[in-house]
Amino acid sequence: MKGRVINLNGGVYKVILEDGTIKDFKARGKLRAEKVYQSNDKSLSKKKNPITVKSSPKVGDIVVIDNDMIDHYEPRKNSLIRPDIANVDQIVLVFAAKEPDFSFYLLDLFVINIVKNNILPVIVITKVDKLNDEEYKNLKVNMKYYESLGYKVLYVNNINGDGRNDVLSILKDKITILSGQTGAGKSSLVNTLIPGFALETQEISDALGRGKHTTRQISLYPFMGGLLGDTPGFSKLEATLLGLKCEELNNLFIDFKNYNCRFSDCNHLENAKDCGIRKAVDEGLILKSRYLSYVKLYNELKK
Repeated sequence: MKGRVINLNGGVYKVILEDGTIKDFKARGKLRAEKVYQSNDKSLSKKKNPITVKSSPKVGDIVVIDNDMIDHYEPRKNSLIRPDIANVDQIVLVFAAKEPDFSFYLLDLFVINIVKNNILPVIVITKVDKLNDEEYKNLKVNMKYYESLGYKVLYVNNINGDGRNDVLSILKDKITILSGQTGAGKSSLVNTLIPGFALETQEISDALGRGKHTTRQISLYPFMGGLLGDTPGFSKLEATLLGLKCEELNNLFIDFKNYNCRFSDCNHLENAKDCGIRKAVDEGLILKSRYLSYVKLYNELKK
């Protein structure tokens, strides 16, 4: 039998099988850990030493069941670390317009992580009802830039519900994960879209000015012909944990590809001379917050 892992809890995998039934399974011992041989590039001998790595299934994996055990999982079309999931069609990044404050840096970090893994990002901005007209206008102007990069941007008014049907329309027949900013209201949004979904929610902590981690594990739920899941929110995300390298940032910031520098190995930092990226920022062709996100990321990874 084949099925898809929709939940993992304490070594027990909840799997939705091809006939639609949902059952619990454990994985064979060979899937919990295995030895691989890896050479040390810093060693002159290049001797390969054994290291133990996890090879266990993730939520989202297609698994093969044999004798009531998960025997193996099929090759993944994509796989992320944060959130820890595989084989998704799209990730919906849920960010609050206010409370907590909108973070372009956190958004850019999420977006490049998704782009690196060949997954389609969709940006949903909640709580737009908390903005005044001028703030809302300025936010939309900045987000138009992300739309020009090919990323869909949707807005949700938490008071009158405007925009929720737009979110529903993108979920049909897709394996979708909601991720993004802590306190942006991902679980509340899903509860509104799907009455009775019963995801745990919490109010924003006024004392801290940010949300609390209410979602503790990743689960997928059948919805509109596809699967929908919520993930823990992040008030910050460490670039190094995502396996990013400063040398690849230039390609992950896809808007940078439209501009040339005098030197092919230009790092586009503030001290770079004749930099086409910096010139484009000065001319308003590249969103300044995008460039500042790049510089911050590059410097963090360089350390």
